[in-house]
Amino acid sequence: MFLRNTWYVAAWAGEVGDGLLGRRILDEPVLLYRDSTGTVAAIGDRCPHRFAPLHLGRKIGDTVQCGYHGLIFGTDGRCLTRLRSGTLPEGAHVKAYPLAEKYGLLWIWMGDRARATAESIPDLAFLAQEAVGAVDGYLHIRAAYELALDNLMDLSHAAFLHEETLGRLTPALCDGNLEVLRDGERIVAAMQMPGVELNGIEGRVDQWLDMTWNPPSVTILDIGHVPAGAPRTGHGRRAIHIVTPETEQSSHYFFRNAANRTGFKRDPFRDEDEPMLAACQSMMGSQDFWDLKPVILPGDAGAVLVRHRLKRLIHEESARHSGATADSG
Repeated sequence: MFLRNTWYVAAWAGEVGDGLLGRRILDEPVLLYRDSTGTVAAIGDRCPHRFAPLHLGRKIGDTVQCGYHGLIFGTDGRCLTRLRSGTLPEGAHVKAYPLAEKYGLLWIWMGDRARATAESIPDLAFLAQEAVGAVDGYLHIRAAYELALDNLMDLSHAAFLHEETLGRLTPALCDGNLEVLRDGERIVAAMQMPGVELNGIEGRVDQWLDMTWNPPSVTILDIGHVPAGAPRTGHGRRAIHIVTPETEQSSHYFFRNAANRTGFKRDPFRDEDEPMLAACQSMMGSQDFWDLKPVILPGDAGAVLVRHRLKRLIHEESARHSGATADSG
């Protein structure tokens, strides 16, 4: 179900301050907190004694004390509480996860820690360059991360679902030309909208709307325009949309919009996308997406490629794991 040997976003860096943040990732309970140096640690959030959530405890220096019976755990997940005999409770430890703080995000590695290298984190350096006026946010999604990625890679749905919030874009999206490209491991859904009129812009323009997927769950939206007939140069406004699996039927959504959208009466993703995704998930239940034999429309090309690529990556990882297990046996 999930690709494990890769980086996922666990939180915005600003979400983790002096307190304890519990978050389920890939269906595992994870606790995030900062030690006395400000470095973020990620350990299992379930106490091995009576399975209490550690995020309901308290931080003591570089450690976390369970709020139920007082067992104390360090950043490496080991229990530091000794019994009256002077021994440590047998089996009292929680998992520790590799974690990196980069681009204002906290990245967690849920798989083989020996394979975790910060160099494999997707390049989001542009965030620092385009931070002025940006809006960061988090939203809990009541749907599987694949459905959320489908939604992000499908640019055509905005003409219908977002008519109230993105109305000025909808006619152009209906008439736009969609092209799906492969760029190494990445997949790009590129919508070209030539000769359109935009509010506040004199004359017609050629507008583009590109969504790039970086496996397994980072997408970058690039939207911009040039005078009609002029060559496209550089990037337009860029924004990130990152989906991290929570469970098989829910996910975490992290976003940064390049422009402040507070003027909207409704937020497109919170008020329109998320409720629709939740409704779709409810109708699907626990059934597999492909087993339901979905009708595929032209606008689904990017989403379908992403699903196939994800499935292949998960299969390859599973095969490597099975081979390594067999060799060790």
